[in-house]
Amino acid sequence: MRNGPDLANVNAKGRPGAEMVCKARAATPEVGEKFMAMFNRYAEMIDRNKTDDLSGSQPTKGNIAGGLTTIEEKAFGNLQKIGKKINYVGVLDKAESPAGPGLWYMDTSSAAAEAVTLWAAGGFTAHFFPTGQGNIIGNPILPVIKLSANPRTVTDMVEHIDYDCSAILRGEMTLDQSGDNLIRMLIRTSNGRLTAQEILGHEEFVLTKLYESA
Repeated sequence: MRNGPDLANVNAKGRPGAEMVCKARAATPEVGEKFMAMFNRYAEMIDRNKTDDLSGSQPTKGNIAGGLTTIEEKAFGNLQKIGKKINYVGVLDKAESPAGPGLWYMDTSSAAAEAVTLWAAGGFTAHFFPTGQGNIIGNPILPVIKLSANPRTVTDMVEHIDYDCSAILRGEMTLDQSGDNLIRMLIRTSNGRLTAQEILGHEEFVLTKLYESA
């Protein structure tokens, strides 16, 4: 963004955004078109009902405190969480169950508790929750495994964090090593290890409202 927008990633309204990059990460062109249909449906809903565009609420104060400056940076940061090689194999509506293995995109709310509820309703049995500033939500149905690379968060909120990956930033651990650690933690959790949110009794559960959430 600082060096100017890539023209291949400019949306229909002339603004650079992450949606075109997300479309390109689909396993097939058909899956990419399905993602864009959901994206456009959401953007049209915002345009119909807005008193301001999403830049009025995004990034949040916590995002800004963590170093984000624009909604575009936040969107591209989300894409970084799926890695650089894997492509998503399908697109799900809210609370829809995947038809097979692989990485799937779900159209959820951006609100953490509501999003986790929708994934649980779709049949997901565990959730990795990356947090920079220390979001403490949980869920009564599926275990929420919290991970953070923020040294301050993992120190100040140690009781809430299941996995401290700040060693990556210090050059003491590679991404592959951290990924292997997470897989081992997922296996232990699936076999009965209690997450921090379960021990602390955090069981937030938010049903999607009558009107779509931002």
